[in-house]
Amino acid sequence: MRFGLTTRLLAIGSSLFVVLWIVLIVSFYWSGNGIERQVNPEPQQLLALTNLANQLGPEGHPMLEAATASAMISIRIHDQTEQMRKDTDLMGRANMAAYRKVLGDRLVRIQPNAILKGRPGARFFAGIAFPLEYWIRLNDGSLMVVEMKASFISTRSGVPAGIYAGLLGAILSAVAFFLLHREIRPLVRLAKAVERIDPGGDMVELPQFRSATPEVAALAGTFTRLQERLHTLARSRVALIGGIQHDIRSFATRLHLRVEKLPDEQDRKRATADIRDMIELLDNALMTSRAEVGALNEELLDIGGLLRGELADFRQAGARVALELVPAGEEILVLGDRLALRRVLVNVIDNAIKYGGCAHVRAEQKADGVYITIDDEGLGFSKDTGARALLLEPFTRAEPSRARKTGGAGLGLAVAQALLGAHNGIITLAATPQGHGRVVICLPPLSDRLGPQER
Repeated sequence: MRFGLTTRLLAIGSSLFVVLWIVLIVSFYWSGNGIERQVNPEPQQLLALTNLANQLGPEGHPMLEAATASAMISIRIHDQTEQMRKDTDLMGRANMAAYRKVLGDRLVRIQPNAILKGRPGARFFAGIAFPLEYWIRLNDGSLMVVEMKASFISTRSGVPAGIYAGLLGAILSAVAFFLLHREIRPLVRLAKAVERIDPGGDMVELPQFRSATPEVAALAGTFTRLQERLHTLARSRVALIGGIQHDIRSFATRLHLRVEKLPDEQDRKRATADIRDMIELLDNALMTSRAEVGALNEELLDIGGLLRGELADFRQAGARVALELVPAGEEILVLGDRLALRRVLVNVIDNAIKYGGCAHVRAEQKADGVYITIDDEGLGFSKDTGARALLLEPFTRAEPSRARKTGGAGLGLAVAQALLGAHNGIITLAATPQGHGRVVICLPPLSDRLGPQER
């Protein structure tokens, strides 16, 4: 059974409430307002009962017994021939001095209530805080036994014996919660460390628990082995894709040479385009895999220079593109992988040209990063936030058909998002004031990527 944080807090709060309640009860009894006064009468009360019994005489004794009979007290009056217990006489105790002083020679005997008879702990519990029997001699020679009653046993200090059991239980509960917290704390540390595991990053050193239970230590060891396997699988995947890409490039080169010999020009163009798209898919897959395992290079790049070079190629192909740099004439520097950032820019700009007819590119240096905005003149993205987020997933296109003549494979934005994530950047789909499509790329400022000694 799994308990949430709320349940655990309620349990701890309830335990604290029980402890507080027990402490208040103990304080109440120790303050002198507890069973010491509630169970046993004051000496003056016994003297008043004695005087009343003497005034009533033998004829009124039955009425006195009936009038005082209750759950807390009972009075018996009989002659002195009744046998008294000799094993628990409390007359000589110091705390009985007040009774001896007030009642004098009339006080014959003080003993614990008969309910303790035969109990091994009777002598320990026998005290002023425990219900007692007072044997008092009347004027006519008879004995009046005033028997006090209580529904609980108390110690000499005046505290009910059950209070200590409850207090002990509360202490044990507190110790149990402490031990539980001690066992949960390593799991919390382990969870935080596991969250930092990245198959594409460096190995995360998981915490070592010298005092943890065997189960927690085994769990930590399992996560360590899992992390090693993830890193191995990620690097193996990159090596596999890289090998496949190399071999397919060789096949594609030979195939391209054969395609050049096709007599029909249209067939030759279509075959060449298919080969180019196939190579592009492989390049995207390899680049994404490298980004996931942290295999991208880092160098100081001028975003303005990258954009000018890529837009020049698009212009030569007849595309309508425009570039604006802010501030104009200055370098906009970022730290990243040249090939990866070129792939991001080409994919986004190519999408703008395919689906929006043109690409208006604006790069701006701000305090919190470098912002690259690509606007087009197309129908724009869906107003639904969920639908926009879906376009960043692999093999998803705004144009619903899978025809190659109406667009690519649906990997452009997904690859851009993966490569930007490796640079701690983000990509956002938005809309221009006119409702056309807008893609905003944000790269972190150079100061965030450089260490203190490099700035």
